[in-house]
Amino acid sequence: MSILTSEMQDVMTKKHVLFDVAEKVEYKRELTAEEKEIAEISDAWAREIGETGKDPDCQIAAYIKKTVQDETYNAPDELLDQMFERGSVGEFDDVEYNREAKNTLIAHEAAKGGVVDRSWIDMSAVYPTWKNRQVETDLSYVDLRKNGFKSVAKLTVFMKEACQNALFYDVLVQVDNAIVGGEGKIDVAGSAPTLDAMDALALYLNDRSDDSVIVSLTKYAQAVRRMPSFAQYMSDDMKNEFNRYGLVKSYDMIGVAAISGAKRQGNGSLLIPDKRIFGIAGKVGSLDMKGDIHVFQDMNNQSEQVHVMLKDFTYGFAITKIENCAKIVLSA
Repeated sequence: MSILTSEMQDVMTKKHVLFDVAEKVEYKRELTAEEKEIAEISDAWAREIGETGKDPDCQIAAYIKKTVQDETYNAPDELLDQMFERGSVGEFDDVEYNREAKNTLIAHEAAKGGVVDRSWIDMSAVYPTWKNRQVETDLSYVDLRKNGFKSVAKLTVFMKEACQNALFYDVLVQVDNAIVGGEGKIDVAGSAPTLDAMDALALYLNDRSDDSVIVSLTKYAQAVRRMPSFAQYMSDDMKNEFNRYGLVKSYDMIGVAAISGAKRQGNGSLLIPDKRIFGIAGKVGSLDMKGDIHVFQDMNNQSEQVHVMLKDFTYGFAITKIENCAKIVLSA
């Protein structure tokens, strides 16, 4: 075992640091003293692999697995944690959820000692929608020699983001498909939200929870601020936020989570469905991660590439309280 291999094994024992280092290196953010030391060790390690074409302990795969696993399975995700009861199950296990029971019992008027029609409570089970995601790519020896750890950092960050973006998109698509009418569907004949539509959405959410969030693409969060007559409802702090960032951070005391339209999934699709503004009132269902991810690598010295495969990013989710979800649908 080389000295660098041993040092990298020590690096990978540090919890909740690996992704921070990779992300800061990728996005050129300032490193702490400890993070600089980790980056220097990792850089020498990556360049050595690029020089020799050898990684007998598959440490690139081990690094990616540990980093992505910790960030997508174990680290908090504020928005998903707000929407779902989170958990995990074994690779070969299954799960079912209890549908949130509504009080559908009816108190009939009756003569004393009489008999009335029975009413029922829906206690049926709900089974999750399971999704399994996989990412494969190549990492060239030339890139490892030229850019060192930056090559591995970029690959790790992008793999993590690809998996997390797919998960978030799948969840929002199911919410979108489940709201087909009624009070929870607010139609707007135009390409931007209106004050009436936003008020209706806020009322719907506030009637159901004091822990709600509005989720939309950034362009719609920005359009909210530009709605006629909205400025009068904004505090000075909110106005300063908008003047600085062009965004509104809350509406009627409900937080607004703006999702960048500039960031896309690898296939070019947005991170959430377009022409939609979603409202989530507290917990709406359950989300479980299944098993562990597996990362494999093949060293191909002939083509001077490392073939990297991230497999078994598996998750299951179910919307058990669709009445806690609402959406504004823009028609143009």
